[in-house]
Amino acid sequence: MKKVMVLLLQGIVMIFPALGQQKTLTMDQFYPIEASHSYVEFSIKYMGYAKVKGRFGEFSGLFRYDEKDIAQTSVMLSIKTESIDTDLDFRDNDLKSENWFDAKQFPRITFTSKKVTIRKDGFDLIGDLTIKGIIKEVVLHLDAPSGVLKDVRGDAQVIFTGTTNLNRNDFGVEGKRWSAVKEGIAAVDSEVKIEFSILGKQLKAANFSNWVRNDQKPAGKLYKLVKEHGFKAGADEFKKMKSENSLDENALIVAAHMLLLEGNNDDAVNLLELNKEAFPTSSNVYYNVGEAYATKGDWTKAKENFEQAQKLDPLNNEAAEVLRHIR
Repeated sequence: MKKVMVLLLQGIVMIFPALGQQKTLTMDQFYPIEASHSYVEFSIKYMGYAKVKGRFGEFSGLFRYDEKDIAQTSVMLSIKTESIDTDLDFRDNDLKSENWFDAKQFPRITFTSKKVTIRKDGFDLIGDLTIKGIIKEVVLHLDAPSGVLKDVRGDAQVIFTGTTNLNRNDFGVEGKRWSAVKEGIAAVDSEVKIEFSILGKQLKAANFSNWVRNDQKPAGKLYKLVKEHGFKAGADEFKKMKSENSLDENALIVAAHMLLLEGNNDDAVNLLELNKEAFPTSSNVYYNVGEAYATKGDWTKAKENFEQAQKLDPLNNEAAEVLRHIR
């Protein structure tokens, strides 16, 4: 009998291997990348000696960070190719053209991490970099992470800094007109040095409350109604506003997110389900519903909504990043 029980327990573990792992995953491990406090820069040699620097100004993404387990760190990052900037319009336009990045045909540069290797002074993040549709594995060398920092507003932040080197030709960024070699020197070097600093931020209740402070605006009004009179009062007002075309999808998202931060998960989920009915084709709406269910601890419902968010928008990297940890 004892042997049968042991075999039965082993079978349960084999059938449901993710059940125990799922308990360690929480939404507060995920940090949206804040581009305004981050940078992705590059430098490359010109004529063998001069150094030209540039940056990409527009990018977004999400990373997972567990202070107790750095090996679980992961990220999905999407860079807008058109946002390349080297402080010279002529050069920037050339870089965006077919000669180099061909930004019209390939509007995004993406990085998706796959694994982590710990070093004494930091860690390496190995992943797939896609430029011009060409996928190559690269290694990002990161300094030791900042850990979770609290700013003056009480928001939680994590900062990663690091570098990597790339051969631009590996990704078809050839710049043929600038590849000539004279006196043993290439006009534009093949090796590109990348330096980056990425800040992820989670807005906390003390700061986010400013978004719902004004109850004359839709988000503030809906939040106050639910807070003081319950879900039905907020739902009725939302339906009225929607019938009058006086609000967009963000009103309920903001109101519900404030409720989540206050621990009122049930009302937040119910509001966002209402939002889903009103805006059924919005990837962002489904992502926020998924986030609410995950915060509540219902990962089955969370997964369904994250999957729909990605289905509606295959470029929804935030949904994709969370999904690969709960599948």
